[in-house]
Amino acid sequence: MNRLDRVRTRIEEAKLDALLISGPVDDVFGRHSQNREWVSGFSGSTGRAVVTLDRAVMAVDFRYVEQAERECVPRGFEVFKIDGREKQWLPKLVEAADLAGKTVGLSGADITFGGAEALKVAARSMRVGRPRFVVANGIVEGLRKVKDAEELAALQRAIDIGDAACDTAVAALRPGMTEIEVAELIEREVKGGGGEGLSFETIVAAGPWGAMPHASPRNEAIRKGDAVVIDMGALSGGYCSDLTRTVTAGKPDANFQAIYDIVFEAQQAAIEGVEAGMSGVTAHRLASKVIGDAGYGENFGHGLGHGVGLEVHESPYLGESSQDVLEEGMVFTIEPGIYLPGWGGVRIEDVVVLENGKARVLSHAKKMIPAGVS
Repeated sequence: MNRLDRVRTRIEEAKLDALLISGPVDDVFGRHSQNREWVSGFSGSTGRAVVTLDRAVMAVDFRYVEQAERECVPRGFEVFKIDGREKQWLPKLVEAADLAGKTVGLSGADITFGGAEALKVAARSMRVGRPRFVVANGIVEGLRKVKDAEELAALQRAIDIGDAACDTAVAALRPGMTEIEVAELIEREVKGGGGEGLSFETIVAAGPWGAMPHASPRNEAIRKGDAVVIDMGALSGGYCSDLTRTVTAGKPDANFQAIYDIVFEAQQAAIEGVEAGMSGVTAHRLASKVIGDAGYGENFGHGLGHGVGLEVHESPYLGESSQDVLEEGMVFTIEPGIYLPGWGGVRIEDVVVLENGKARVLSHAKKMIPAGVS
């Protein structure tokens, strides 16, 4: 079943006649709607995808007509040119897409409150054939949780680029380099390796700075013996990678090795134990139990992992507050950590896909393997 058919099934289940997927903002810097892109293939900043039970229309202004024809028509969409404000173009779109008198769901993650109100005001101004707009949450996001073969291939390309960049940076890391220099090296390697850029701003955190899971890199020299947390990702074909390695600048001391071994054991327990049908909460506890039993339960305060795809953080979520159940084909991170204020942190993160009920690791960047572990 293709993506449009899957969306139509969900539209029927929600008792809607159509779904409208826009973008949260008109933003030329790329913070557009991944839901819209997943359904239609459209990668522009402004456009509205309308999916009905028998039609699919991409409504764009003159700037994006050619792009929409190139990206959306192969996905089964017609392209409809709009001009002006909602009051001007909505009646024409309603007629073109056969939405008169229909109930149209607004993809809630992809429209602002003001945008929804503008559509409702424009609908009220129509004398005949007014559509009824209602909020429809989670329709596309729910479908995006499970990756198809095309998505898995794109994800693997992004992961491979990120892995290579991280390996190069770790091999080059020396005491005296600044955190910013390491981050800049990673970005150059991602782009040099064929990536479109970073999937998020790289985290490089040395020594005590590593106790903050989302620390920003500083213009501070890395000291000999420091534990260095490197969390980075590459963007390729619109898909994201996410990878964390913790290394030392020089030979690790016994304290680092002890903390690292606990985190490594926790990650391995989760990778080996996670399975389809398991709740996100139960998956999280596979790792948190190992860390808790070692006496560091209060020092692992975030979830075990999150989905990765067109966004670097998407469903499912693996953590104590998760409401997700893991399914075959889901792609997510497994990233336990221990964070000790005044000392630093250790986090190890890989991306996995659930296949045949178990996790297959997609990340292959080098990592420190504890003695005695094959």
